[in-house]
Amino acid sequence: MKKYLVNITDCTDIAASELYAVLVREVEKMPDVIVPPITPISPEFSVINANFAVRLMADSYPENSVLMTTINAEKTRPMNVVGRTKERNIIFIGRNMGSFDWLTRDFGCAELYDLTKYNLGGFVSFAGKYVTAKVAAAAALGTPLSELGEAIDPNGIVRLNLKPGTIVHIDNFGMMKFTGDIGVASPGDRYEVVVNGIKIDAVYEPRMMSLGTGAWALFPGSSFGLFELGQARDLGARKLGIRVGDVISWKKI
Repeated sequence: MKKYLVNITDCTDIAASELYAVLVREVEKMPDVIVPPITPISPEFSVINANFAVRLMADSYPENSVLMTTINAEKTRPMNVVGRTKERNIIFIGRNMGSFDWLTRDFGCAELYDLTKYNLGGFVSFAGKYVTAKVAAAAALGTPLSELGEAIDPNGIVRLNLKPGTIVHIDNFGMMKFTGDIGVASPGDRYEVVVNGIKIDAVYEPRMMSLGTGAWALFPGSSFGLFELGQARDLGARKLGIRVGDVISWKKI
């Protein structure tokens, strides 16, 4: 059975190639372990966006995949962990700072281990390459997680508890995926949307590209029932300086 070892990272320069090369080298003798191209996420330093990306990749790749995160948005280095979900048997590894919140809310956490022992010799620069990648490869090769770290309470996963309306992802077209439910809506319904004090006149339109260029639309998105806000054939959030983590409010008018 093929197993996928997936690296989710905000490294998009040569460091991404280093990470990829290390993973390939570590599993090269096991042809059933596949290392797909790096999954780059943007913006950088965003735990909220990493949380969305991990959940999205867990939905995209087969059961039994290994999801490795190389993201550290915190001033104080969070605990490095490896764990396994109850459903879909997804192994996850990376900093316990909220990136695994959505994943484990939906699929549960069967086991969780602290990887601190790999840093007992002091600070390790680029630990994603020298520690996390090697441990992730070992997990993909079938090493029991109990041999990789010290067991801790599976309930120790850091939670984000996002407010309704929190933007969890912005794509390169400036489309914003956000939490919350806008309620019953019909094509043509108009909404006043506010984000960062900016008022936006938006229309509910399931196929937002049917609108005129630059028109703002609320529409059902492609991920997990989330709604989206964006502009037809324009750059939306990118033009207004809106970021992941900002909160949208809306009311029908």
